[in-house]
Amino acid sequence: MLLHPNYSQTDSLILREGIDAGDTVRTYFLIDSLEQTGDLNELGAEAFRLIAHQRFYHLNEIDAETERLGRRIATHNSLADRKQWYYNYGVSWLAYELYMTHNYDGFLRVAVPLIASMDSLGNRQYDQMTNVLTMMACCYVKLGEPEKAKVVADRARSYCWDILAADSSIGIHQRLINCYARVKDAYVMVQDWEQSKSWFEIVDSVEQVFRRRHPDAPVWEVYDGYIHLDRATKLWIMGQKDSAAAEYDKFCKYETTRDENGYIQANDYLMPAGRWKEAAENYEHLDAFIKWRVPKVYLEEIHAYYLPKFRANINAGRNDSALYTAKQIAERFDSAYMWQKRSQMAEMATVYDIQGKEMQIAEQKAKLMHTRVIAMGVVMILLIIFFTIYALIRRSERRRLEEKNQQLTIANERAEESSRMKTKFIQQISHEFRTPLNILSGFAQVVTAEGAELDEASRHEANIRILENTDRITGLVNKMLELSDASSRTVIELSDQVPAVQIALSAVEASGIERAGHLAFELLIDEGCETIKLTTSQSAATRALSLLLDNARKFTAPAEAYGHHASADEKQRVVLKLSVVDGGIQFIVEDTGIGIPAAEAECIFDEFVQLNEYYDGTGIGLTVARSLARRLGGDVVLDTTYTAGARFVFTLPW
Repeated sequence: MLLHPNYSQTDSLILREGIDAGDTVRTYFLIDSLEQTGDLNELGAEAFRLIAHQRFYHLNEIDAETERLGRRIATHNSLADRKQWYYNYGVSWLAYELYMTHNYDGFLRVAVPLIASMDSLGNRQYDQMTNVLTMMACCYVKLGEPEKAKVVADRARSYCWDILAADSSIGIHQRLINCYARVKDAYVMVQDWEQSKSWFEIVDSVEQVFRRRHPDAPVWEVYDGYIHLDRATKLWIMGQKDSAAAEYDKFCKYETTRDENGYIQANDYLMPAGRWKEAAENYEHLDAFIKWRVPKVYLEEIHAYYLPKFRANINAGRNDSALYTAKQIAERFDSAYMWQKRSQMAEMATVYDIQGKEMQIAEQKAKLMHTRVIAMGVVMILLIIFFTIYALIRRSERRRLEEKNQQLTIANERAEESSRMKTKFIQQISHEFRTPLNILSGFAQVVTAEGAELDEASRHEANIRILENTDRITGLVNKMLELSDASSRTVIELSDQVPAVQIALSAVEASGIERAGHLAFELLIDEGCETIKLTTSQSAATRALSLLLDNARKFTAPAEAYGHHASADEKQRVVLKLSVVDGGIQFIVEDTGIGIPAAEAECIFDEFVQLNEYYDGTGIGLTVARSLARRLGGDVVLDTTYTAGARFVFTLPW
């Protein structure tokens, strides 16, 4: 830091024996002594005091001292050029100290008038102006003021080529790369991908000039690895995830990046890329990185590094490490608070030796600082809780939205399928009604035709056909009524005491399955079923079972569209079996028909569903059967383990 013609001795003494040594008392003693002897001018003393306040975290002194120093800078342009240059250089060092300890408001109060002071010296301080301007841009980015950040960053960028034209040394290239990388990292941190991409290009261009001018510079042993890391982050931002991963793998191969700094910087790519496990492993080096980076842990360091470490461990499923990190956060917060408190007390007691009323003022200030620290601690804890809860809520909301979208998609598909099935049902029922009506109409015309004379056999045949088709229409109407009743879900009165065997025999008779010539029907009754009586509705139970038998009869016959062939003449088999189960009885209808895929086990119970279009039917029989069974306190299910045809299990309680 350069504040006096004898700056090398003065600054070295204060830095070496005071600030860098962490000795609060000696630091303030040296500043006061050197100011009194004239070895440090008034402005230099103020600047050093502010650096000490910032370094030793004396929060209650920083704001007032910064404001005084800012006014001094703004009115200090009358100094001779040489002193002005030294003064600006020193204050820029102070600004860097404020920036590195995350005191962004204090930094801006110093930096804004400092830039105006530097302007008076023209291009002689372009490299220092670039450094301060890029830090200002980062502050505005992190404080959420993108317009100001862009204006300041564009000004810093405009100096680049003027600086390189005036000075092409290795040091100036390194300083420019570090300055512009700082802005790039700030935009990456707040996920402003559009601005970060342009700053990636700026850093790349300066690095290319650097490599052309100094291809054998030793710094490339370190820079090359971090260039690959920058490319990985840039490619990930651009959506080229595979290429980004390849660049990151190249970064990992460099020995020079395998240190605490490399591990922590690697997380600039790993955290946005969602590679939580690797990020969590890298954060195992955080304690060493923090110790190397700053002499004390500030609350801002906890927010910038330990909270992301906690998030990485949580997302990686490393709950024990996350818990350990949470304990670290609590311990470091407490340590930072206690350190600040001890430092403030030591300063008050030793440096200024406050007595009497001054001691009372000091106590009031200490209480105020204590309150501020506690408030800051509470705010930090609340922020941790808020962001954790917010992340969990966002994740839960996202999962719930995905589930709702999936449900809506399924519902939409079902609605479309239902519409299609209803249309098909209307067509099918129209066909079902039209066929018997055409037969009835034909016989009616024959019987009523003028002069028609029918022999006894023809008349008998006509009567049978008329009765059959009349019954067919009546059955269709009854099914429609049953479907309407099933949809209404009215309560069925369970007032009949009826033997289970009687329900089975009545259903067999109602379905006419014994009279089906193409079937071999068998009724099997397990031991003990003959004496069982059920408290149910005999008519509803019989109807449900007869619908299942009717379904077996219908779909155990070869489809008419298949024509006649050898297998069509073979008799198929239908079995009705009665079995006792806990709390009830099962009516098992088993056939050797066309079968039902396991995936359709629930779909077939929907209204109007008919899996094979070559068979007659309306697609409502199974719907009505299940509705009746459930309203009787039982159920009808398809046994998907049976593969020789179809097996329906109808269960009724005692």
